[in-house]
Amino acid sequence: MSEIKESDLPGIGKKFTLELDSGVKLVVVIHSTGEREVFKFTRDNDEPTSVTTLADEEARQLGAILSGTFFQPVVEEEHKLAMKNAKMEWIKIAPDSILANKKIDALDIRKKTGVSITTIIRGETVIPNPPSSEIITPQDTLIIIGNNEQVNNFISTFEIKHRLKNDRQ
Repeated sequence: MSEIKESDLPGIGKKFTLELDSGVKLVVVIHSTGEREVFKFTRDNDEPTSVTTLADEEARQLGAILSGTFFQPVVEEEHKLAMKNAKMEWIKIAPDSILANKKIDALDIRKKTGVSITTIIRGETVIPNPPSSEIITPQDTLIIIGNNEQVNNFISTFEIKHRLKNDRQ
């Protein structure tokens, strides 16, 4: 696994450098404004071969894609073993759901069921690791994670009727 080097850029933000096994180096500069710049350097080249600038929301959407929120590729056997007891479910919130129009912290989901909400998908907006103050709205899709027992407990506790077919695991 590659090491990530972090350094402060006074008055600008932070710089993260990742050297890939292929010899390519990626440098991500996160500006204090939220803007991100991604520089790609090829082996033995001091000039970037490409530069991509992302607004804060664009960077968060890309991060969600890269972390597997939208698609999970087939995982190698050793990773399957590590995730053996973890289960992810995609839950569509109906207008009459017990969860609808309530803050996450008010529902006490983790304490009652053991699952965590990893992501909320609201139309075209993706909210990874939503804050406890986030309000769950009708038509949201929640991505939850827990073991089988915890997920089943969530589904029964909150009377979930709208589970999405999950081919993403």
